[in-house]
Amino acid sequence: MKISYTDQLDTLLELPFLQEEERELGELLLAVGRGEATWANVLVQIETMEVLSVVYIHLIKALGTYFNDDVTTLDREVQLRLWVVLLHKMGKCWSTYREVEGDEKTEKNETSVNNDFEKKKVEKNTWFILLGSVIAASEEIDNLQTFNLIQEGMKLEIQMIIGMLTPQKRTVFAPEHQWETNALVFRKINQGDHALLQQYFTPSIGQYLSIDSFSHPVLVKAYIEQSQEEMKQGTCLVLLAFERDSNRFVGCLTINDIHLFSVEIGVWVSEEQQGKGWGSALLEQAITLIETSIPTQQIIYTVEKENDKSITLCKKKGFEFDRELILEPTPLKNKYRSMLRFTKKVIAASRG
Repeated sequence: MKISYTDQLDTLLELPFLQEEERELGELLLAVGRGEATWANVLVQIETMEVLSVVYIHLIKALGTYFNDDVTTLDREVQLRLWVVLLHKMGKCWSTYREVEGDEKTEKNETSVNNDFEKKKVEKNTWFILLGSVIAASEEIDNLQTFNLIQEGMKLEIQMIIGMLTPQKRTVFAPEHQWETNALVFRKINQGDHALLQQYFTPSIGQYLSIDSFSHPVLVKAYIEQSQEEMKQGTCLVLLAFERDSNRFVGCLTINDIHLFSVEIGVWVSEEQQGKGWGSALLEQAITLIETSIPTQQIIYTVEKENDKSITLCKKKGFEFDRELILEPTPLKNKYRSMLRFTKKVIAASRG
């Protein structure tokens, strides 16, 4: 299939500020258009690239025009993986440009990239052009047919990242903010919680979670630092729960991937506190907190297929089955995971 914007890409490749790897990617896209290379070759190329390249603008156009309803299972997988890799590269720049989204001096068009050779301005303009293109493609991505549960997992990841990148206002809670119920006190995780996590987050607890264990101090430190950084941006909330009367540790609730379309929640209860109804209390607090303080439309609760207790719990709280998917191995969870996704519509209460 001939790519319709070949002439535009040829012109782009003449720009003097392009790095060698960007030119190689552009030439590769042209070769795909001529039938001389494959999209798998493109995937390998962009996985190794460090720069937020202006060539990605044409990659997004290609992802929307080259693939159609007649694609094979392999074609769809490569297309989805290209989206995942591209969006992760954009995500690395999100914290840099999220605060300047309304800057009127930023020209959000391709001409501004072509005419401005200053590296930082090129990257900034490229970011906003890519962001607009990605948001414009979101409906098309929503309608993509998947051929297996792994592809379904990738598609959901793509939708989540687009939701995270979309400009929006987020709720950021003060570091000292606490939440209380009749029986529990919740506070944000902090640097002093290393020993607590190592003690209570056991392999048994991690069996059905995205992390196997916190046995190594480096993992604990990295998790806490990452959580604190994301909480400053309003994209997650990690709360530790304690008995109100005795201050004994109960467990943890997390609200992750916070954006205007959805949030994802998870809870775990320490082994010694299980069987006391605390899991239900933590889940109820997560729902209440979201409905009163976090502007979003849907709560997602994803559990492993074999985790019968969590499935029963979320159904009791009004969650409905949405779909099945498979998550691929990660450095912190080295196995394929068969998952069930449940959702609950947010009924927004008065937000204070």
